Amino acid sequence: MPKSTKNQIMNALAELLQTKRLDDITVTELVEQCGLSRQAFYYHFSDLYGVVDYGIQQLLDGLGVANPEQWREPLERTLTLLRENRTLVLNVYRAYERSYVERHVRRWAMPLVEARTRLAAQRYAVTEDQVGFMSEMLTQGLASIVLSWVDRGMPSSVIQRLDDFDILVGGALDYAMERLAQKNGK
Repeated sequence: MPKSTKNQIMNALAELLQTKRLDDITVTELVEQCGLSRQAFYYHFSDLYGVVDYGIQQLLDGLGVANPEQWREPLERTLTLLRENRTLVLNVYRAYERSYVERHVRRWAMPLVEARTRLAAQRYAVTEDQVGFMSEMLTQGLASIVLSWVDRGMPSSVIQRLDDFDILVGGALDYAMERLAQKNGK
């Protein structure tokens, strides 16, 4: 069966999640929503959580940083998309353990933060390990901001916090890279 069937299932689940929590949706209800058989569903997914994982993967695959100097644009676009689909996001979020969601948020944030970190590192004599460490620390910070925002129910735009985070990142990276280069004797 083509990928379009998987997308059909994913889209039908997204529709249901606009009005119901994931835990309240059944496979029977989902296949009725998309007009497929249970067999077709189970050919592609083992359960509803597999559909959610597929949807998250599709979203993450669509993100990227073409230009590290413009790392904020995909970040803002993604958070705006999450806010626009607030009900769906919160219904999924509440069905999972925080550690599971945090892993996905870190996976989403890492390429964005790493691109920005590598851009700053070009001016300094730092090691790959040091760049990785800085990227991991800043990714944890960004993930914490995003998860706190979702925990509070995504009450408003998170862009102001991103502005503050961007200022922090710029200053922290320059300071830390300079100190690491001094430590490295260069």
